[in-house]
Amino acid sequence: MIGQSRRCCLSLALVLCAFTSARLASQTAQSGDAQLGGKTAPSALLTRAVRVTQPIAVDGRLNEADWHTAPEISGFRQVEPENGAPSAFTTRVRVLFDAEYLYVGAWCIDSAGLSGTRVQDLRRKWDYFANDHFSVVIDPLNSERNSVAFQTTPFGAQRELEVYDGGGQYNREWEAVWRVRTERSDSGWTAEFAIPWASLRYRMDDPSWTINFSRLVRRTNELSAWGPWPRQFTQHRLEFAGRLEGVQPPPPSRNLRIRPYVLSSGDRLTGGPPGTSRSTRVEPQLGGEATWAPTSNAVLDLTVNTDFAQADVDRQVINLTRFSVFFPERRQFFLENASLFSLGSQGRFVVAPFFSRRIGLGDDGEALPIDAGARFVNRDASSSVGALVIRQRGDGDQGASTFGVVRGVRNVGAQNRAGGLLAVRSDGPANGLGGRTSVVAAVDGFLRISPETEANGMLSAFRDDDGSEGVAATYFAGRTTPKLYTGFLGAVVTRGYTPPTGFVSRTDVVLSSPAIIGDLRPAWKPSWLRNFRPALVAYLFHGPTDARLQEGFVEAYVDVIAQNGALFYPYVQQHYQRPTVLTPLLPGVTIAPGTHDYVRTGALFSSDQSRRASTRVRASTGTFFDGRLDDLEASGRVAPIPHVNFGVTYLANRLQSIGTSDTSFTTHLVAPELRVSLNPRVQLTAFYQYNTSAQSSSLNARFSWEFSPLSYLYVVINERAPLAGAPLSFATAQQVVIKATWLRQF
Repeated sequence: MIGQSRRCCLSLALVLCAFTSARLASQTAQSGDAQLGGKTAPSALLTRAVRVTQPIAVDGRLNEADWHTAPEISGFRQVEPENGAPSAFTTRVRVLFDAEYLYVGAWCIDSAGLSGTRVQDLRRKWDYFANDHFSVVIDPLNSERNSVAFQTTPFGAQRELEVYDGGGQYNREWEAVWRVRTERSDSGWTAEFAIPWASLRYRMDDPSWTINFSRLVRRTNELSAWGPWPRQFTQHRLEFAGRLEGVQPPPPSRNLRIRPYVLSSGDRLTGGPPGTSRSTRVEPQLGGEATWAPTSNAVLDLTVNTDFAQADVDRQVINLTRFSVFFPERRQFFLENASLFSLGSQGRFVVAPFFSRRIGLGDDGEALPIDAGARFVNRDASSSVGALVIRQRGDGDQGASTFGVVRGVRNVGAQNRAGGLLAVRSDGPANGLGGRTSVVAAVDGFLRISPETEANGMLSAFRDDDGSEGVAATYFAGRTTPKLYTGFLGAVVTRGYTPPTGFVSRTDVVLSSPAIIGDLRPAWKPSWLRNFRPALVAYLFHGPTDARLQEGFVEAYVDVIAQNGALFYPYVQQHYQRPTVLTPLLPGVTIAPGTHDYVRTGALFSSDQSRRASTRVRASTGTFFDGRLDDLEASGRVAPIPHVNFGVTYLANRLQSIGTSDTSFTTHLVAPELRVSLNPRVQLTAFYQYNTSAQSSSLNARFSWEFSPLSYLYVVINERAPLAGAPLSFATAQQVVIKATWLRQF
């Protein structure tokens, strides 16, 4: 065991190494620029959209005569594995339009035919890296910073997303009204997209758009594009895309869209303390949403009696850290334009002045109804502004609450921006007590110093009318070249920064997180190996006033990535834990104050996730605080055909002699999941979770039928039950929900 002084010296050396590597990053950038590393974008890429002369039947066959009048887009080049080399597969694309739609047709040639197709399931929001797919990326505002993507697999499953700052922010849960159909044959597959003008935000004064097309052939794991980008970036770096001329979108019409719903649910509660068993039948509910686009850049959304019965359930975790667990937003209304209202830091350490999951949840974590809300967003090439107002209903213990958020962003220069946010929460009185009002304000900025180097930061202040107040700041700078990434993430959060409109992983802390990650592709590597990614990452947390190390870790690992996407990486971690007070870790486990430094080692193996059967295993061992921890996470998936997908995940944590009571026990979390699909629009999913740490099990089963774009019929069954030996206060809750929602566009 390395002594404490030697461990501290080691950590300091690693941190200094992260800073001094900037010179090496600059040198490797020069070598990377020789292929595509600098802005050597294929600016000559130019194509034209053609107006159709007859109706287009969106069936995936591409047999209308108009498809052969538009210019052909071809000559795709690789992004991976050989950046810039010609693609081994022929891809042809054409673009059409009429008064209602922008059409994209893709011919994806593959001599392997049907047998070469790799598709895992038919769900919306499928895994980008595990499926054959074709992607369209569009920047109708010509900002070269923000884009929307429409993607499909050979079986016609849809995926769409909004992207900002060239890949700095993603809204993967965004859903748009659009259609795609595909056709498979022995020579490959075709895709036919119909994207309504109403689903795009565009400029009327510019007849040309930035656009790019890409294709992943998962069997060989080749990613290619019309405008290939340096492999250290993403397809959303639009300076490497091409131009689409000739588009003639219509002037904005009423663009009014309503989406009402009708719902009936039955709830049953049994067990628990004597006298609490009861059965409740909920009367049918009505509500819905309306969207009006007064211009091609502006959108007003309204919601009444908002319901989220069909939203995906959270995946449970067993939290062995001293940080709060962050569960992402899954409710569709709040996912629309979510990235505009998102600022601060994400990932391992979250500092968010505004986080929409605080809306609709009581102080005890139980769901509260949302009476009504409104959101207005306007985006153009120079700026973005948005406002959100939501009224949350109260209950017997908590008064009603009103949330208000205003956000503005101004683009500066070609790739920079500055913005601000103001969020207010007003809680009404409850149980005879007065209400309270809290305010949080923030300013933030993004700077792209060069194509490879960027920085961002945020400064926020919070104040409550009961006298609570605090400040927080986050900052990041990083440089990415074909061979090396170097970056530094930091944050400062004072003890009083607890905005009830946002989320903070932890207060009273200063975060310092340097990272160095290489990308090595030596000539001597075997043919089955794509690259090595050696990395050194540190997360260190100090006190903001005394600079005392509170906790942290330094991790060294090496990713070994195969050509087929399989991954193996071993890692070693040096942890530092310095609690100053008794610290609860798990129920029945309390860590004594003092110095608890320890070393952990582990490894992860992930097989080719595109195959019909795949697995992923991660295991680690070593000391843990004042005891020992051995943990295992294993998952497997079988998809004999894309219409049937079964997977199971198992997590186990064996703790020995932990805490002040020298507690030893093992936790288990088992989560099987089944997906059965008739087609991408008719699906049944069932997800079960068995958690010994929470002493409960839960089931979520959902049937969904998308009978027209974004119009659904749902049947949902939920159950949460205590495990044997759980406290008597635990009850069994069962629920059945039938919900129909349909979209009408005017």
